[in-house]
Amino acid sequence: MSPDQLRRCVPAALLALCLLSSTFAASAALPLRAAAPQSSDRLDQIYYAQPHNTYLHSDKLASWLDAGYRTLELDVIDNGDWEKEPKGPYVAHSINPGNTNCSAANNDRLGDCLDDVTTWLDANRDIGVPLLIFVDMKANSDPASAWKPDEITQLDGFIRSYLGDRLYTYRDLQTYLGSNPNRSGLKTKGWPALSALKGKIIVLFTGGYYGDVNSRMNDARKEMVAAEQGGPTAFLCPDVDSSDPDEISGTIDGISATDSAFYFCTNMQAGDNDQYVLNRSAEYRQLIHQWGAAGAFKSTDYAWSYISVAHGASAIGWDVTETLSDTQVFEPDWLDSIPLVGRRRSLAGYFELVTRFNSQCVDVSGSKYKNGTDLIQYPCNKTAAQSFVYTAEGQLRPKGDKNYCADVDGGKGKAGEKLNIWNCDGGESEKWAISPAGLFANRAGNWAFCMDVSDGSSAASTKLQLWGCSADNRAQQFDPRVVPDF
Repeated sequence: MSPDQLRRCVPAALLALCLLSSTFAASAALPLRAAAPQSSDRLDQIYYAQPHNTYLHSDKLASWLDAGYRTLELDVIDNGDWEKEPKGPYVAHSINPGNTNCSAANNDRLGDCLDDVTTWLDANRDIGVPLLIFVDMKANSDPASAWKPDEITQLDGFIRSYLGDRLYTYRDLQTYLGSNPNRSGLKTKGWPALSALKGKIIVLFTGGYYGDVNSRMNDARKEMVAAEQGGPTAFLCPDVDSSDPDEISGTIDGISATDSAFYFCTNMQAGDNDQYVLNRSAEYRQLIHQWGAAGAFKSTDYAWSYISVAHGASAIGWDVTETLSDTQVFEPDWLDSIPLVGRRRSLAGYFELVTRFNSQCVDVSGSKYKNGTDLIQYPCNKTAAQSFVYTAEGQLRPKGDKNYCADVDGGKGKAGEKLNIWNCDGGESEKWAISPAGLFANRAGNWAFCMDVSDGSSAASTKLQLWGCSADNRAQQFDPRVVPDF
């Protein structure tokens, strides 16, 4: 049973229960539900689900917007003298231009895709959030010289001239931040509220020259700051490593410490411990574009989206599979739990796991941190033995000693095997996939067995075990209730 199949075993009626209003899902009862955005929320408090390489999937770019997606990704190639073309560079992933789902008859250019976006926006003026357009600069067509600083500057100029006052720009944000128009000011004040950005388009640049993305991006930024226009129109999002949260708050690789302070968004390929980077980004009120997945997850799995929302991704890339001949778009049937746009970190990534049927907590028995210590249920007491972080690769690591993971005795995925803690080693039996009903399926046994209170007992110190997953089994339903980060 895959994580997606596990999610499908949740009855639709269960997901329809317990609607939340403005209360955060991180402290709410099951079923799990990310909070909806409010007009007073700042942009940095919001996440967006994003179809990766949107222009290559479904027959019309606007179909994604019709379905409720509010961020798109468009790749552009530095091919030929695109600077002289009224519609800018080609939209493509590889060396040669080609037809995509934008409005041109063939060989779509960036302007063709932007035309589709603005046409849609003119017909849908009441959307409550700004549209985020990620423009990923691909170097495939000319890896030796693609996307030099002056070309990034010209791309920014194209965006400015093509979209004009539809944009909310980098310079607008700096003006909003006032006397402290840098990362420090952003951490203090955050982005504007959604109500102030309604109907706007925000363009963000990622990618660039192979092996030198960040320094060339920074050279372009400085070039634009020095010019009369005073700075970029688009937001430049340099690459950060998934294992280094200090790039969010300190020095970005390839960029000086001084210059790093002038970046308000970043681009990150998912990694096994990227929760620390995501949380740091949310803390500093920056935007972060996350692509790919970690552990045993696919980017379109419910559990992966849960982890991404819980820890603070802003734009969550989904590797959708629709082709250019498909008329439909990707719409998973768990959108009642994690909608396409919602409140960042409104699901718990650091939590205590409370049994639904008797309100006890998952506990490291006796707070003994050594291989083989039982996982039990025990009256909730707010101790480190009952607090866990749900990592990007699907591990449950206790606060008392994060070198250990919730694991299966002997590593066997079969019914009746008891749960314990063990040194984290990346094995299948320490990977867990959450469902909207609060089930935790284990990777050992192909996700077919879930965390379970043995015999459905209400007795304190009852050991936890694996048992066949059933969404109706209350002994398998655990409410992740938020605890402070650690």
